[in-house]
Amino acid sequence: MIIVGLDLSLASTGVAVIRDGQVSLERVDAAASDDPLLSWRRIESTAQRTLRQVPAGALVVLEGPSWGSRFGKPDERHAQRWMVRGPLLACGHVVVIVSPRTRAKYAANDGKAQKRAVLASMRARHPDLTIRDHNVADALALAAMGARSFGSPIDGKPSKQQIEAMGAVSWPINEGSAS
Repeated sequence: MIIVGLDLSLASTGVAVIRDGQVSLERVDAAASDDPLLSWRRIESTAQRTLRQVPAGALVVLEGPSWGSRFGKPDERHAQRWMVRGPLLACGHVVVIVSPRTRAKYAANDGKAQKRAVLASMRARHPDLTIRDHNVADALALAAMGARSFGSPIDGKPSKQQIEAMGAVSWPINEGSAS
């Protein structure tokens, strides 16, 4: 099974792909703009480049929206999410949505963990990987959750908080989610 974790961002989308236990990390960067037409083109381009990172038949674990967030161009973020999620579903991918708090709880054992804490935790758990920034760290945490849900964990024995985080997600197959 191929697992892909996606942490969508208007500036730098994190992509983590797990295939046969091997992890590949990428970033899809974009330049910001306040011009509506340029913003649309940026979102469209970023979505297309992100979709090209997803291998056929992969389970995709996508970070859901941060409903409490009032800043950071939420309208554009929603557009980007659907410009990625829609084509994934149309191509037959199974897409699992994980809330930001659940991702943080899995990654750093704290659902309120800030981006820095998640990055530090993921770097500590995966010292063999080059985790460039918090977007990539988030994507890796999402992919790790997906791998664990299918009984192929890449991050060792789970903590109590990780088991709780796994239980908060609607997985297509929940066997092995706590192993």
